Amino acid sequence: MVLLGVVATRAFNAHGADGLIARNVTLFGKQVAAILFSSAWAFCFTYAMLRLIDRITPVRVDRHAEETGLDEALHHEQAYLT
Repeated sequence: MVLLGVVATRAFNAHGADGLIARNVTLFGKQVAAILFSSAWAFCFTYAMLRLIDRITPVRVDRHAEETGLDEALHHEQAYLT
């Protein structure tokens, strides 16, 4: 997406916009803003959904299950002999 703001040219799309190489900072700025906004949106939405799911069912196992291994804690089996 950033490179689109850099190398875009009206030679390929007459209704489009020129990029940073053609000295148009506006399209480059819009592309960077879109990347920042979509990244922030994805992070916030994922965080909110995980918090909501965690209220219904735990997302993470307890410390003891992590230390003994998830095979033992969740499936009551040993996958690897120690």
